[in-house]
Amino acid sequence: MTLKLLPCVFAALGMLAACSPEPKQPVKDKARANESEIIVPPEANLEANAASAGDEAPGVGVNLAPDELTLVLPNGASRHVRFGIAKADAVQMLGTALGHPVEQAENQDCGAGALGYAAFRDGLSLYFQDGKFAGWDLDGRENGKFATGNGIAIGMTRKALEAAAGSIDVGETSIGNEFMAGDLSGLLSSPAPDGKVTNLWAGVTCIAR
Repeated sequence: MTLKLLPCVFAALGMLAACSPEPKQPVKDKARANESEIIVPPEANLEANAASAGDEAPGVGVNLAPDELTLVLPNGASRHVRFGIAKADAVQMLGTALGHPVEQAENQDCGAGALGYAAFRDGLSLYFQDGKFAGWDLDGRENGKFATGNGIAIGMTRKALEAAAGSIDVGETSIGNEFMAGDLSGLLSSPAPDGKVTNLWAGVTCIAR
């Protein structure tokens, strides 16, 4: 009896083996396979890192101007943060150099009306009117870290300021020895030739007078 069943059992096992699917070969992940081909521009990579970490991006400088701020990237390229761009764009771009703002709010008591602002470390603040970048203010805590293209910066003397700007107007106001150098304004510690620049600003700001 047993001898007669064995051939049938073996035949059935053979049929099952013939019907079993062959083991599949692992399929390579196309995204992983092409990973080495993805090229991220240095500027985009820099912005992504700064936005995610909130830390100051090494080697990115900030230049001052009467109508904008300019980012100077490590590769020598420039990114212009011009008056009139959206608040979110201005804050994100400055964040690549200075990290996240230490404070963001709105001041209802400005001479120009309600202004939003974003204060970054080192004393640089951005002002926004109707959601657009409208001005900046530098209060002197950065010890000359920021400067204009012609070298105007916190800490320079009035004599050096006049040499860089060509000519300035200086007058005593309720906030101190205020000067104007074209569309750039600021304060001097003294109207004397050795008086030093203590504050700088341009555009629409909230300077209390």
